[in-house]
Amino acid sequence: MKYLISILNIMLFLSACKYDQGIAEPEKYVKIYMPQAVDMPAKVSLVMADTPQTVIFGAAYGGPVSPGSDIEVKFKVDNGLIAAFNQQHGTSYDPLPAGSYELLQTSGTIGKGRQSTAPLQLELKTAGVLESLKQYLLPVSIDQVSGNLPVNESLRTAYFLVEAQREGLDIRAVSFGKKSSVMDVNAVVEVLRPLNADLIVIREIDKNTKRSGYVDMPAEIAEKLGMQQFFAKAMNYDGGEYGTAVLSRYPIIDSARYILTVPSGEPGPLAVIKVQVKEGQTLTFAGTHFNANAARREGQPAQLLEFLKDVEGPLIVGGNFNDQLAGDTYLQLKTRFSLICTEGCAFNYPASNPSSHTDYIIYAPAERFRIVENKVGGASTSDHLPVISRMQIYY
Repeated sequence: MKYLISILNIMLFLSACKYDQGIAEPEKYVKIYMPQAVDMPAKVSLVMADTPQTVIFGAAYGGPVSPGSDIEVKFKVDNGLIAAFNQQHGTSYDPLPAGSYELLQTSGTIGKGRQSTAPLQLELKTAGVLESLKQYLLPVSIDQVSGNLPVNESLRTAYFLVEAQREGLDIRAVSFGKKSSVMDVNAVVEVLRPLNADLIVIREIDKNTKRSGYVDMPAEIAEKLGMQQFFAKAMNYDGGEYGTAVLSRYPIIDSARYILTVPSGEPGPLAVIKVQVKEGQTLTFAGTHFNANAARREGQPAQLLEFLKDVEGPLIVGGNFNDQLAGDTYLQLKTRFSLICTEGCAFNYPASNPSSHTDYIIYAPAERFRIVENKVGGASTSDHLPVISRMQIYY
């Protein structure tokens, strides 16, 4: 299996700055530093793997003229600096466990006329040593410099923030309201197909109604997209049924329908499916549509939480929650779920000039997910643009 390793890449070969070569005693302005120390901290993302992975570090020369002789720079790991770093930045990072790291080279040479050492390597072990998704801090410092050349103290130490992740499952989930009066299956398919989704919620959809021409719209759309589907009826309508459908590119191995009741008006369907993503690995996906009236939907978040309370493993819920992100609906849902986005989130309504949120995606538990991308689609059959979330799920 090929592991994609995210390695810190910082340029070590820096061009010499062009200063006035007539500066008296230019050696007084020389300082040695670590380029990686510019980032505070320097983030390193790794994949859990049996083989060690490497990060680049080194030293550079800062001064008005190039060095006239070789400069040897020695390095060390200094975990004694972590406590002060945490206090200064309000963090609580732990040091990397003993045996999980090694400086493959503890010294490097800035050659005569050069501006940096050759890239040096820090080797990191992950599998069986590090906790997945936990962040560790590793301070690598300049220890000694030949010729007693001064060190830029603010750039003496590079703080590497190391995080290892299990290989995640890449999932793209979509929530979409097609508009209740839209009966054109092909038009809906043309909106959804380019999104290349693995999981889809389609709201306001008919099944075998007179106005649809007695078409099973969830089944037809799923077939055209090469997906499986499950339909949750909200109510009987026009000789057939009306509600919410969930589609999956993965095999559906279990399903359930619930109703989120309201004092009056249209109830909220909740379609829940369990899908097999890999052998021995499943996830639960649900789609819903809360009432647009605040008083009527007041009890729906609690009902959803109750219906899903026994779901184990990764859980994704999409739909129209009919509230703003700071509203009471999301305050209730956040007692269990995380939101795909909390700041600067793309609006999806109205489609002609989006200025608010309707459809949204939530997930739990947080430690099993990493949100890669959150955006809205550019085409729709309604005044609601589809909401798209790409995420990594860890088993």
